Amino acid sequence: MMLKDAVLITGAGQRIGLYLAKQFLAQGQLVVFTYRTERPAVDDLKAQGALGFQVDFTDSAALNVFLDELPKHVESLRAVIHNASLWATDAQVDAQPGLLGDLLAVHVEAPYRINQACRSLLEKTSAATTDIISLTDIKVASGHADYAAYLASKAGLASLTQSFAQAFAPRIKVNNIAPGLVIFHPEDSEAYRQKRLAESVIPVEPGEVSIWQAVQFLMHSPNATGSTVSLGSLKSSKSSP
Repeated sequence: MMLKDAVLITGAGQRIGLYLAKQFLAQGQLVVFTYRTERPAVDDLKAQGALGFQVDFTDSAALNVFLDELPKHVESLRAVIHNASLWATDAQVDAQPGLLGDLLAVHVEAPYRINQACRSLLEKTSAATTDIISLTDIKVASGHADYAAYLASKAGLASLTQSFAQAFAPRIKVNNIAPGLVIFHPEDSEAYRQKRLAESVIPVEPGEVSIWQAVQFLMHSPNATGSTVSLGSLKSSKSSP
């Protein structure tokens, strides 16, 4: 059966992407998602009716297969959410040949090609307007001495938003969400947590619900496009991702 008016979420096998997928499913929304690694959470999403594709966005051939298969299962899309992400320090980029290319593949090439491939699916939806939403990073605007490559790739994603907002108007709205601290990893030490919280103007761990609220705002706005919803504010540009 072909899915109609589904929401496509990339990188939904864990953390923010997984949370968003579960929230949409709880609302009765059809969900299509990509994941890189098999996890129990992936099986859980599939058991709830979500359609999953295992894709490594650093592999152009795998991306091609996904883009070829998607329209065979999906008739129309209500939204595309670019959540898939790859994080690396400049030290890691310098030490691992090819990692810079991987950052650009995940944050620039894949979203660009997905947008182009999904345009017709978004235009076929029954909704009055449709959405493309990208998760970038609040530090794109300020930079960081230790994460130049990572933030440059995220800046490329933010730039895509501006261009596609113009190219896809008026039917498709294209926006960014630029989060700061969202949720700690379970293994993060208490000292690290306190350090990160002290870097924020509002020292709270807002959780994945903050991303969900921003997604809902953008999807329900009749005219927000080419915009960035920043979540949080930093006291200093030297703070760490």
